[in-house]
Amino acid sequence: MPRRKSPPRIVPRLDRDGVKRLVIRDGSVYKRTGCLVGETESAAEKLAEYIGQKKQKPVAVERGPDHIACAAALDYYLAAKQSRDEDTSPLEGRIAFLTLFWGDKPLSAIDGETCREYAESRIHQAAARRELEDLRAAVYMFCKEKRLNFRPYFDLPDKPVARERWLTRQEAAELLRAALRLRRARPKTYECLPRFILIGLYTGTRHAAILDLNWNRGPAGGWPDLDAGVLYRRGERVRETTKRRPPMRLPRRLIAHLKRWRRIDGGKGPVIHAKGGEPIGLMRKSFDAARVEAKLGEEVTPHIMRHTRATWLMQRRVPIWDAAGSLGMTVKQMETTYGHHHPDFQQAAADAY
Repeated sequence: MPRRKSPPRIVPRLDRDGVKRLVIRDGSVYKRTGCLVGETESAAEKLAEYIGQKKQKPVAVERGPDHIACAAALDYYLAAKQSRDEDTSPLEGRIAFLTLFWGDKPLSAIDGETCREYAESRIHQAAARRELEDLRAAVYMFCKEKRLNFRPYFDLPDKPVARERWLTRQEAAELLRAALRLRRARPKTYECLPRFILIGLYTGTRHAAILDLNWNRGPAGGWPDLDAGVLYRRGERVRETTKRRPPMRLPRRLIAHLKRWRRIDGGKGPVIHAKGGEPIGLMRKSFDAARVEAKLGEEVTPHIMRHTRATWLMQRRVPIWDAAGSLGMTVKQMETTYGHHHPDFQQAAADAY
């Protein structure tokens, strides 16, 4: 006799930062509550809310796309991602925007016109495109796995133009000095902001991957091996995606900073953390504060540190294979986007006659 499925319940689970938190377990799906072990009342409220939402959105596959809400496909897609033990926090945020517009609409309402209407309702077209890509993936997965002969057309906004902005040495120094001034003024808020900027400039690692770094080897986040001088940017159980996180050789100057920070932190916990050692979700507000303090424009975002690293490598005549490998890019991508910063760019052609 098959075992009866257990109902949704609260269970403790070890998070990527080594802290146990309470999560909702529903079969193979784990949903975060944001509650630490001991905060049972708050977790119970989250569980009740989850059960209520689950009952409100029955999936009526047998009735066809005219009677299936887009919210059903989005929930199915999110649950599939969570069952693979992936970090779905960014996806949950995008689904929240999608649900406000698409949630009650049937699948049959998806067409070019409604896609353009959704894009007009969003301020940033790049965000609208990314969210519509999620909706497309959710609908296609739902229809495929539920054997629905339905494949709507999605009209996505154009891809944004690649950014050319990067920091000069002087701008990078001003940004770092601004972060240090903020840390002295408000250490509880800006404790690790200088760390974040130095790691970004010296490694070109993406925003989320920097925040996932831990001092010790683990399944979810990367770690710096200071004895071997290698930065592992991906946890042992994290699958590789198109935003690759390959290991890289650590710069000598950064190793000195990392050894000092590790000694201060006691060699445990996340590399980037709040004053009490808790992990940080995003550094955008803190980074913006440093940008404003350094009198830099709004186009300066955390991702610009990756552009800066790639540009500086080309300007220093680093072989393109080494530069691409260090940043986790393909050689073609490195050459197309940053190759013109190399001092020898098209030099033979320019001086041919």
